[in-house]
Amino acid sequence: MFGWLNLLANAGRAERVACVAVSALLGVSALADGARAQDAAEQQALFRRMVQQPTNYEVTFEYVRVATARADYEAAIGALERLLFYNPKLTRVKYELGALYFRLGSYEMAKRYFLEALASPDIDPVTRQRIETYLPDASKQLERSRLSGFAQTGIRSQSNANYAPTSGGILLGGNPLTLLPTAQKRSDTNWFGLAGVSHDYDLNGRGDTLETRFVGYLTQQHRFDQLNVGLFDVSFGPRFLLAPDFLPGATIKPYVVGGNTWIDNQSYLSSVGAGIDMRIPLNERVSLGPVFEWRRNDFKTGLDPFSTFNSGNSYTTGLGANWQIMQTIKLDARGFYRRGDAVNTFQSFNQWGAEAALTFEFAPPLLSLTRNWSVSPFVRLLETRFDAPNPFIDPLTIHRDTMWTAGAIFNAPITRNFGISTAIQYDKTNSSLPNYRLDNFSVMFGPTARF
Repeated sequence: MFGWLNLLANAGRAERVACVAVSALLGVSALADGARAQDAAEQQALFRRMVQQPTNYEVTFEYVRVATARADYEAAIGALERLLFYNPKLTRVKYELGALYFRLGSYEMAKRYFLEALASPDIDPVTRQRIETYLPDASKQLERSRLSGFAQTGIRSQSNANYAPTSGGILLGGNPLTLLPTAQKRSDTNWFGLAGVSHDYDLNGRGDTLETRFVGYLTQQHRFDQLNVGLFDVSFGPRFLLAPDFLPGATIKPYVVGGNTWIDNQSYLSSVGAGIDMRIPLNERVSLGPVFEWRRNDFKTGLDPFSTFNSGNSYTTGLGANWQIMQTIKLDARGFYRRGDAVNTFQSFNQWGAEAALTFEFAPPLLSLTRNWSVSPFVRLLETRFDAPNPFIDPLTIHRDTMWTAGAIFNAPITRNFGISTAIQYDKTNSSLPNYRLDNFSVMFGPTARF
């Protein structure tokens, strides 16, 4: 971490932007730690009051609120079930218990309490609407075959849609060349479509599943239609419980993976491979996800005999982490190393990457909106170093890139299945070669659908 900060201290404008974003993420995390410590003390004090006054609903509800905010769902469930013991007719308690069991992944108990709350004659319209939103999700998780997905469409605007170098010039064979005005940095808008589908099949009823994942993306440019992009990626493999008695919740998944990318309706990159993915919960709030993946990548640029220069194998190893800091604050982070071997040494590379996103959930402005809204600021660093100079660009300079990305995603569910999503993103690439020094600011906006 200190090495990163020293690097950032001597970097340019984009790096300083990313440094501020990283510092903000770390600062929020530190503030959350302080808030958690304060909430822990408050929870202990409320627990003592609750024991002394077991039928005082307000004290119990306040205890549940604090415990839930700290993601201490077991404590909140215990308090509510104790309250229900004294008064089995409390509709609000049944709904809260269903929501807490849902967060814990105990979908059978969640469904039971949701149905009991719905059957209560005094249920209010807002609570009914919230239950009718989450009950289908709980029921789906109890099915042996579970299909879910999302889709988004909309408009994307970019300041550098053709990814032209910021200087307006490139090197060719070591000699400087000024780009024509039509090839220099230009803005554009495009239509995009993004979709993802997940299918899980329960193999034996104990937690082993067969997982299939698909993601696809399409664009239609307004100005640069030769840069229209289409891609898909699909993976398939079984996920097994690793050691249920010794490592509850830990899983391992061997899988096969493949995909294809098109540019201007021509196949540009196809890949096939295999990997191993693990999930290891350290406690109820923190989990780790080591992964290793191999892919065979085949490029077709349409410029024979150079079309397959980039083709070869890539090997990626990484570690992801998820931290539920509080009920409404979650940190997702990932670091990875990738080795790419190509036909020519000047296309072989080593790559290091790190990224983090901090998600804040908050209540929507209207009670009729049953799902929380969220905003997720994120940062990403990608460092790429090639093995040898590319003689076609500069025979004396090895290609090295440092790419920074910072942005934020805003999600606003309107109904159970539909919502609005907006993303803003700034990318900056510093390179040892002017051909690859660029920046780009983009905004995406459009409706989303989930099932």
